[in-house]
Amino acid sequence: MKALHTLDEYIKKNIANPAIQKIIFFDILLLALLLLVSLCTLGQSTFFLWIFLGGILSFWNFFFVAIFIQKYFNSKLLGTKSDKILPFGQILISNLRLFITGFLLYIFLTRWNAHPIALFIGVSIPVATIPILLIYNKKI
Repeated sequence: MKALHTLDEYIKKNIANPAIQKIIFFDILLLALLLLVSLCTLGQSTFFLWIFLGGILSFWNFFFVAIFIQKYFNSKLLGTKSDKILPFGQILISNLRLFITGFLLYIFLTRWNAHPIALFIGVSIPVATIPILLIYNKKI
């Protein structure tokens, strides 16, 4: 329980929007469950392991984009002097993050014979949790 509380505090420290906090917390719990399932079924199949690895890659992108967007818009609203540097830095960092993700997906598919459907499901996890949480919170 202390680990969940520490995780929740870390998310609240880095993400200001409560809706994004819930999405990130739910994604982390879902990825933890996928890790447990993949470890339990590793002897029979690697399908859930590839879902987990695709989910980790996608979550990594989602989390850091969410952090940047809130910092960028907060700096725009506050009128700080770093406004001119942020867009170029974001373009560079985002492209590098996408390049690393694409390269890892390529390696998973070609060298390690990953299951393509499993990777697709894993990469879709952060996007799929958004409508699930909206339906659960009765906002749709």
